[in-house]
Amino acid sequence: MEATNQSNFKVLIADDDGAGSRRLMDFLKERGFSVEHVLNGTVAKEKIKEWVPHFVICDLTLAEFNAPQLLNWIKQEPVVKDNRPKVFVTSAHNVVRNIKECISLGASDYIVKPFKHEDILTRLVFHIQNKREVGSGEKASGTGVKLEGADVYLHLLDLVLKEALSSRPREEMLLNFTKMIAIALKAVRCSAVMITEDLQEGLVLASSDNRDARGFKLDMNKYPEMLHVMNTEKLIVIEDLAYDPQLAKIKDLVKGISFNSMIVAPLRSNGEMYGIISARMAKEHSKFNDRDIRFVSLVAQVASLILTTGLSLPHEFLLKKTAS
Repeated sequence: MEATNQSNFKVLIADDDGAGSRRLMDFLKERGFSVEHVLNGTVAKEKIKEWVPHFVICDLTLAEFNAPQLLNWIKQEPVVKDNRPKVFVTSAHNVVRNIKECISLGASDYIVKPFKHEDILTRLVFHIQNKREVGSGEKASGTGVKLEGADVYLHLLDLVLKEALSSRPREEMLLNFTKMIAIALKAVRCSAVMITEDLQEGLVLASSDNRDARGFKLDMNKYPEMLHVMNTEKLIVIEDLAYDPQLAKIKDLVKGISFNSMIVAPLRSNGEMYGIISARMAKEHSKFNDRDIRFVSLVAQVASLILTTGLSLPHEFLLKKTAS
C-alpha cells in the first residue's frame, strides 16, 4: 500500500527488468516516494521531460539509450536545465572504468546488482541531505572572514605535525589523528577506513571512540557518503536538515538510517584513493564552520603522506586491495 504521507520526491526507474523494478517501486512507494517505471531509454527521456523526477535509477545497458548516453542527454536537455535529476547507474558489472566514466558524466551514484532495496533507500536519503563538496585547495567558503577561536585548531595542528614526525607505529598515529579530529569538532566518532578498489568492502584502520574497532570490516553499500567521496575524490560536508519539512517526512518513514551531520575527507596513496576519514557529529549538531572543514582536510592530507607505507593490514584485505 502506498504511504499517505508523501514526500514529493519523485523517482524514475529505467530498467527492462519489469518484475524487479515493480518490487523496488512498491518498496519506495511504501516509504513515501512517488515512483514511475519505464523499460527503455527512449521512453525515459520523454518521462524525464514530462515528469521532471528528482532521481533516475537507470540500468547501465538500458535498451535504446544506455546510461552514459542518458547522462549526456540530461546535461544538454534545456527542459531539465534548472531541475536536473540525480542519476543512479545500476549494473551487474562492477568495473572501475565504468564507474569512473559514469561519475565523470554526472552520475550521482553507481550501484552494483544485485542490490538490497534498503541500499537504494539509503542512497536516496544520502543524496536528499544537504551536502557540500570541497575540492583540494579550495576554501570551504568564499567569505574571507578571519577565523575566531583559531588557537585551539593551531594547537591541535601542531600536535598533528609532531605526531607525524614521531617514531610511533603508524597504527597508533592514525588513532591519535582520529582522536584529535573528534576533540576539535566535538564529534561523537571519527574513523579512518581503507576501502577496496571494487568499493565493496571497507576496513576500519582507527576509530576515535574504540581502539578495538581496528580491523572491523564494513559493507560499503551501507555507507553512501564514503562511496561518494571515493567516486568524486572530494571532501564532502553533510549537514542534517532537521527542520526541512520534505526531509522530515522521509525521516518519519525510514528507520535505521543516520541523519547525523558529518565531514568525510579522502585519503590518498601515491595519488590514488585508498580510503577516507569520517567525522560524525551528535544529533544536535547541524552546521560546520570553515575551521572544522579546513582542519579535517589538513589532517587527512597529513595522514595520507605518512600512512602510505608501514601500515600493517590483514593479509586477505591487502590482497583484495592490490588485485587487478
